Amino acid sequence: MKLQTDNILSPSETRIASGYVSGMIGKEIADAAGISHNTVIRHTQRIYEKTGIPHSTNALVAWFLEKNFNLDLSEFRRRVGAALLLCIISFQTVCTDFSTDFSRSARVRRVEARKGSRRRRDEEDDDTLNLTSI
Repeated sequence: MKLQTDNILSPSETRIASGYVSGMIGKEIADAAGISHNTVIRHTQRIYEKTGIPHSTNALVAWFLEKNFNLDLSEFRRRVGAALLLCIISFQTVCTDFSTDFSRSARVRRVEARKGSRRRRDEEDDDTLNLTSI
């Protein structure tokens, strides 16, 4: 099967890029292809130079999929980014509400404990006054 990236990348570079698309890391690609890890690194660097994409495996995978399968990942990235942002905000809100409720209840317990100790002291003072007046 002829890929759109075959015009840009050598067959070795295409195999390396396909490995990244499959979810492998450099050492796994080297083992699968029967080459050294340094060779995978050199091929990856050449891919970055030829394509002009940033030195990021994720950017490489996105470029490869966009070129070969006519996928527009920019909309997908926006949606995934928005979903992740929503999850982070929701998580922070839940954690903040929990810690606020927890600290508020601890404050209420401390105040109630102080009121109880004051009440006992006042009762003891009243008992002392009653005994002295007898």
